[in-house]
Amino acid sequence: MNPPDTLGKYSLTKKLGQGATSTVYLGFDSFAKREVAIKILKQDILNDPKMGKLYQRQLDNEASLAGKLSHPHIVAIYDALIGDDASYVVMEYVSGGTLEKYAEPNNLLPMDKVVEYMFKCCRALNYAQFNGVIHRDIKPANMLLTEDGDIKISDMGAALLLNIEQTQVSNIGSPGYMSPEQVRGELLTHQTDIYSLGVVMYRLLTGRAPYHAQNLASLCQQILHTEPPLPRSLRNDIPPQLERVVLRAMHKDKKERYQDWKDFGSDLSALGRFEQSTIEVNQTEKFTKLRAMSLFKDFTDVELWEILRIGEWQKQPPQTVLMREDELGDAFYIIIEGSVSVTKNGRLLNLIRSDDCFGEMAYISGRAVARSATVTAGTEVTVLKISPQLLMKLSDHCQLHFNNAFLRVMADRLRMADDRFAKLAN
Repeated sequence: MNPPDTLGKYSLTKKLGQGATSTVYLGFDSFAKREVAIKILKQDILNDPKMGKLYQRQLDNEASLAGKLSHPHIVAIYDALIGDDASYVVMEYVSGGTLEKYAEPNNLLPMDKVVEYMFKCCRALNYAQFNGVIHRDIKPANMLLTEDGDIKISDMGAALLLNIEQTQVSNIGSPGYMSPEQVRGELLTHQTDIYSLGVVMYRLLTGRAPYHAQNLASLCQQILHTEPPLPRSLRNDIPPQLERVVLRAMHKDKKERYQDWKDFGSDLSALGRFEQSTIEVNQTEKFTKLRAMSLFKDFTDVELWEILRIGEWQKQPPQTVLMREDELGDAFYIIIEGSVSVTKNGRLLNLIRSDDCFGEMAYISGRAVARSATVTAGTEVTVLKISPQLLMKLSDHCQLHFNNAFLRVMADRLRMADDRFAKLAN
């Protein structure tokens, strides 16, 4: 049967996909002037004697989330209607397909891109948990890509609303991504999503599922009792620290698994720099480079040697993410050579070149802070990473010179901002 040309205030443009329980169409909201994805549930499904109540609960959940979860990495639910003649959910249209195609061994994403996507999913799922929601069906098919390559989590209909008293109706989840506690039918927490996201990482990094079984019963037994092959045994260029994160997220024992999204995300954000070069530059050459920088013009030779003793010299290739928006951090960076771009929500804010610094607000505040922007190497870049804790161990004069240098940087940036504002005003 052909679909109607309109559904409420929405016009239907074309079919996007079809499953056992619903069909998804591309639609257009003429009031909001935007394309939308409309999932129309098959009405006879709701009357199914075995599964009808489950599908009704999922639809109710999804409808109740309309307008409630607003996050850049969660597909927005705009509208929903549950009726005798039609039941549908209207969602944000995301056009780039799913991550499923990147879970195959011949089509893997770069490792740093996997880390970036998983970090963003941690942010989104932490937000959902904060709002009383766990997903329960995390898998590549529910992770959508935008045209510009960003990621969004979809299918919140499987979600469990933690702030509603209810009996869990089913172990929602795709078998290969289900946690041990899902298999056992236990009360679920956000840690089931942490486990499933760990399995997604495993798939995206190796192109293989952690478990292979002939039937569902055998798969469930493996999830409960069998350790999967180590990711590095399937792909030897996976860094050991990345493997450790995957295995911890997938740990069968919830006590050994990540306890919260913050810890999981923090470990992932650190992995954004696992490609760090191990090049060796002799200390004299490093000293010479620092001495030539105006940032250190007031420092004595002795003070420069102090800095070299506490700093971590890094050389990174172009496009390396040095700092991620919203990640917690307390280190700051001095650019020795090259340039970096500063972006927020994908928008370019600034270009910073050698003889400058970034991340200094963590030092100024005296504690770890959420990064306000993402910093990415625009060229091959050499940076000096400094921990404020180590900086506090320097001599008083050296610390004073650092404070003066940062004040000059802040003053220069304010002056440039004033100049840009003045030009705009004219």
